[in-house]
Amino acid sequence: MHDILLLVVAAVLLVLSGSFSGLNIGLMMARPDDLKRKARQGDAIAARVYRYRKDGYYLIFCILLGNVGVNTAMSILLGNMTNGVVGGLIATLLITMFGEILPQAIFTQRGYQITRYFFWLLDVIYVLFWPLARPMSKLLNRWVGKEAPQLYSHQELEQIIHEHAERSDSPVDYDESRIAAGALQFSKKTAGDLVTPMNEVFTVELDDELDATLLAQIKHAGHSRIPVRDDERLVGILYVKDVVGRELPLPVSQLYRDKIHDIDARSRLDTVLSRFIQTRNHLFVVMDDETELGIITLEDVIEEILDQEIEDEYDELR
Repeated sequence: MHDILLLVVAAVLLVLSGSFSGLNIGLMMARPDDLKRKARQGDAIAARVYRYRKDGYYLIFCILLGNVGVNTAMSILLGNMTNGVVGGLIATLLITMFGEILPQAIFTQRGYQITRYFFWLLDVIYVLFWPLARPMSKLLNRWVGKEAPQLYSHQELEQIIHEHAERSDSPVDYDESRIAAGALQFSKKTAGDLVTPMNEVFTVELDDELDATLLAQIKHAGHSRIPVRDDERLVGILYVKDVVGRELPLPVSQLYRDKIHDIDARSRLDTVLSRFIQTRNHLFVVMDDETELGIITLEDVIEEILDQEIEDEYDELR
């Protein structure tokens, strides 16, 4: 009876050893910033795990103290039940296989989700080892510093998105991944990368007279906004909708809107998009210092975000 009781105690200690080992890798693999993000999305398990994981040093101390304690107790117990050397070998084999390798493999596969079955154990060791673990964790926070959140470069994010797009079981579909990838590339490009050169832009002169011939040319060009030129400079925009219902001929100078915005060729596309939104315009003149390089449209910028061609008025000219 006595031997059976000792075997039961040894089995309990082995289970605790495996639990501590699994919790160590399962919890430390989960980054606090990831858990916090999942908790904000309504993941109750992530919210509970974050309470433990946010102070990583305290968590490590509690788990390791528990693991060392049960492993030591099991080695002593098995040593007393058998020959000392034999007991030590048995304890080493059992701890290595069932107290380390197997639980770590299980917790690595299942992630932090499996830790919900061990919240009670974490609560116990958090209270039990507080007198030793708390001051030691504070010292480590001072010496080593707190754990920094995980940040990804553009290249890493693009690779993550690419991997999601390739997996059939990904919650992110192909179109979503394509748009996300386009948005990441978005800020790398400038207005100069998307400019339609000035020699390819259909324009009218300020002193032109809008008659049937010019109107036919405008219809053939297929544009709803026509840049107006005066002395080799763009000075405004002629909106086709402003011509509808008007009796022709009329001078362009009476029909055009004398406001056209420019943007530096070196401006990043996120800046260009912000300017489009602020000014409520669809067309900018792209400038290189004092030189007009061409134009950029809102559709050009949206194409970069969507990574897909849109029926843009100037696409045929490119």
